[in-house]
Amino acid sequence: MVQRAKLLFDAGYSVVLFDLSGHGESGGTAQGFGYTEGQDASRIIAFARQRFPGQKLGAVGSSLGAAAFVFAAQQAPADAYVLEQLYATLRETTAWRMPFSFWRGFQADVLLAQMPVRLGLSADDVRPVDHLGKIGAPLMLMAGSIDPFIDRGQVLALQSAAAGSELVWFEGAGHVDLLRYDQPRYRDAVLPFLAAKLCRTGADNG
Repeated sequence: MVQRAKLLFDAGYSVVLFDLSGHGESGGTAQGFGYTEGQDASRIIAFARQRFPGQKLGAVGSSLGAAAFVFAAQQAPADAYVLEQLYATLRETTAWRMPFSFWRGFQADVLLAQMPVRLGLSADDVRPVDHLGKIGAPLMLMAGSIDPFIDRGQVLALQSAAAGSELVWFEGAGHVDLLRYDQPRYRDAVLPFLAAKLCRTGADNG
């Protein structure tokens, strides 16, 4: 996310970077596919509200980080969201990771059946698509056209769930860093979106 932070900072925005629990330099070992990490995202939104009182806040997250912001939104909403490579449901994105295409759904069910014992939640809890329409803030979805884990059907389901959301495809991109993949397209989509939805800081683009 450092390159995204630089892009936003150069455009005039204040930026807060953080590690989710069990990621980067933060402690913890359990990873909850964005669901449990939503608690971290809630805390960082609350911190940013306190640090920048009276300012609108944008949340930019990719993959699991995007899911964390979705699950945090009811408790601690941002004012605009850029959600990259967000999956619709844990079951669907897990199935796409399974090696044998004919048995993907069955393999995913067997694997995810362990979740209640290991994590204290089920795959039925981890469905960003069910929460997206409740956010009620401007939202941009970004996706790779050949993402091997998040198929086009999931992306379109997300867009349908979030009425009025914007969708930006990155043609030929898999599950990769979309900013690095096509920086001009990323910049030309994200900066105008945030400039229109958030209070300007005084810089030309932010």
